[in-house]
Amino acid sequence: MKKAVMAMIVLVSALGGTNAFAEGVAVGTNTIGTDNKFVVGATFGMGMALLAGDYEDLLAARDHGDGTQDYLDTRPKLSLSFNVFIDFYITPMMAIEAGIGLIGKGGKAEIDINIPGFDMEVTSWEKVTYLEIPIAFKINIKGFQASLGIGMWIALGGKSKWEDGYDARIHTWNDDDDDDWDWVRRFNVGPRVFLGYAIPVGPIYIVPGVTWMMHMINDVDNEEIQDDRPDFPGADEIQIRSMNIMFNVGVEYGF
Repeated sequence: MKKAVMAMIVLVSALGGTNAFAEGVAVGTNTIGTDNKFVVGATFGMGMALLAGDYEDLLAARDHGDGTQDYLDTRPKLSLSFNVFIDFYITPMMAIEAGIGLIGKGGKAEIDINIPGFDMEVTSWEKVTYLEIPIAFKINIKGFQASLGIGMWIALGGKSKWEDGYDARIHTWNDDDDDDWDWVRRFNVGPRVFLGYAIPVGPIYIVPGVTWMMHMINDVDNEEIQDDRPDFPGADEIQIRSMNIMFNVGVEYGF
């Protein structure tokens, strides 16, 4: 009899311990995605856009002529972005994410020309607005989020600015301006990485984070450059990759 009672006590204790453990796990993982099949959200980003590669050679070929690369200093340019997205959770911690949005890409250069008889400081920048379509695989562990995917970007419009000590000119690119668009590839794809953390605020989550993305296809058309600047050395070898580092704040809601 004593053995039977002891066996029942051990069994009840084991079952009670198991339930307590399960409840503890449920509480510990109660974050966005774990209790919802779908999550919708929006993200606003501010960060840096820059053109990696032979940006100095591109500017020299387009506007300034061979030899002025020595006077060019390329810089990042302020960039803004806005996206809406939906996450489909295939497990409590893993989701497929798809979205659509707008982002600014481009670059900036400081030009300091100081030669005998001529001295000028110029600021030049160009910005292209892209429609962005990201698709990613996302992992969500206790609020910590990481996604790895690809972005598809379609150029919608562009602007360029030239500012010196005497004048400032802003030029808006139009579809009819062949000289502006000939050298810019209007469609591109590349990797897109996001890291963030979901903070619960009532029924929603605020998600600060950082996103890195980069074009994989050369952003310029070398044949067009060579046709337009046949005397510029290496025009057919210029390689440009648009890159962004964005600091984001997002809002997510699960259902």
